[in-house]
Amino acid sequence: MHQPLIRGLTFWDYGIIGFYFLFIILIGWICRRISKDASDYFRGGGNMLWWVAGMSSMMAGISTWTFTGGAAKCYQDGLLLPVTYWLAAVSSLWLGLWVAPRFRRFRVVTAMEAVCRRFGTGTEQLYTWITLPLGLFIGAVGLNTLGVFMASSFHAHMPTTIIVVGIITTFMAMLGGQWAVAASSFVQGLIMFLIVFVVVFFSVNLPQIGGVTHLLSALPARHLNFDLGERVVLVWIWVGWQTMQAIIGPLDIRGSGNFVRVKDEKHARRMVLMMALPSILLLMPFWIQVPAMCAAVIFPNMHAVFPNLQHPDEAAWVAMSFKVLPQGLMGVMVCGMFSAAITTLDAGLNTNAGFFVRNVYARYIRPAAGPGEQVLTGKLVTILFGGLMIGLGLMINDLRTVNLFDFFQIFNAVVMPPMGVPMILGLVIKRTPAWSGWSTVLVGLAASLVAHATYSPQLIHHWVGGVGPLNPREVIDSEFVYIGVVTFSTSVLWFLGTTFFYRQSHVEHHQRVETLFADLATPVDRVREGNQDQDALQYRMIGQLSMILGGFMLLCILIPNPLRGRMAFLFIGGVSFSLGALLWAIYKRKMARRRVALAALATEVEVVTVQP
Repeated sequence: MHQPLIRGLTFWDYGIIGFYFLFIILIGWICRRISKDASDYFRGGGNMLWWVAGMSSMMAGISTWTFTGGAAKCYQDGLLLPVTYWLAAVSSLWLGLWVAPRFRRFRVVTAMEAVCRRFGTGTEQLYTWITLPLGLFIGAVGLNTLGVFMASSFHAHMPTTIIVVGIITTFMAMLGGQWAVAASSFVQGLIMFLIVFVVVFFSVNLPQIGGVTHLLSALPARHLNFDLGERVVLVWIWVGWQTMQAIIGPLDIRGSGNFVRVKDEKHARRMVLMMALPSILLLMPFWIQVPAMCAAVIFPNMHAVFPNLQHPDEAAWVAMSFKVLPQGLMGVMVCGMFSAAITTLDAGLNTNAGFFVRNVYARYIRPAAGPGEQVLTGKLVTILFGGLMIGLGLMINDLRTVNLFDFFQIFNAVVMPPMGVPMILGLVIKRTPAWSGWSTVLVGLAASLVAHATYSPQLIHHWVGGVGPLNPREVIDSEFVYIGVVTFSTSVLWFLGTTFFYRQSHVEHHQRVETLFADLATPVDRVREGNQDQDALQYRMIGQLSMILGGFMLLCILIPNPLRGRMAFLFIGGVSFSLGALLWAIYKRKMARRRVALAALATEVEVVTVQP
């Protein structure tokens, strides 16, 4: 039986992609005027509204990996991964509601400055010099995942795709800073979610699937089988660690750093709700991967569909998009994937540049650097990091021997626990010495090396039992779980053990910790602390951008398509334009209230002035 043919991108798809590239350049150009100092450039001035910062963080959590490495896992094993993300969302909601307001009360520009306030400059510098190359590496892997999607969509040369996409992303991040990343994440994130819904709807209604009511019965049996063999214990240990990893991830040094961007702790809590409730109530981890699971029915042999890809299963989502989307809409899908990558790549660009400028350049190289010099240095460093990230992305593409899902799992098992444990526990446990932070990182990394050296399939087989040796899938899964559990347990025990040495710490450390915890208990007063009121600016900017993009999508109804294609453009464009119009109306109302307040104030001043 021949595989169904997948069409290429049409003239209309390329036209939409061309408009999209002009649109994101416009975003960077608009936002360049907002970034007047380092706080604006690296964290949006700490003035972002919860729905702006929340969408940016959601996009960082989704990323293109969701539609490549994550999709490959769902193509192979079905519901197992979405279930772990749902469990993680339930757990991280309560932890996030506690962490988010406290992290905002650090009152810092970068997350690395929060490390300094808690543990001192020694831990800050260790975190910085570990995080800088790791940030570039994470960005390079994110660029590689985007390259997989774009190369499979365009049937383009993978290295060329990585270079072109890396240059465009670097240019936007350099020009507009964090405001550009946040604005583009919201507007394009909205489009991405809408086009994902369209792909899900069309995929489920294919004749081979039979609609929502027949979805579960149409999927392969392996998608609904959570045993995955006789070693049930190993599978559920994998699910448990995946859940724990998904909880820790948004609260590590980079994830928690997102909370310094919002106005105050009330907005930080709302931001957490925005990030968690769609997964909990709307089952987003499940339906976002429905196309990948449907691909297992429509394209049971992905290698025959994408023979030139090293790991064809990573293109399962792409295959379904090509299968179900009419002309023009595939271009929208490609744009959505690019927008999903921007926030991930920001980890290696704007955020990394902020760490270097604020925690290295302004601290040791040029302590007298003013706001303008810091912004200029940040732009130059962003360009430098962009070049390094592209080079690493090309190396990863050449050297990678495992699929993107397994690559990220092993990477996170080694890095996430030792870096995340001090910051999370450091908000709860006050009585630790200054060296508790950097020593936990080093001990945790050493534990990961020991775990890697001592792991063997025979060891796991001895623990979980079963007949016969572990299969290749079980070997990979058990390795990263073993490394992760050993690293996490060692990091936690070491950090707790350092509490016995708190009394031997210097007086300066005691004073710093007491001052910090006093600040963590003090709500943010934006007016007294000198933060600007930029609410109206955000409603106006994102409202205008949403109406521009939504209006363009509505014009795409004119593309010669069957009725379902025109209705899809009406849905995407109508929702985007309507939301933009709503935000614009709120902006106009806020400006009207401001004019009334200023007029009343002017009248009061005039009355006081004329009194004898």
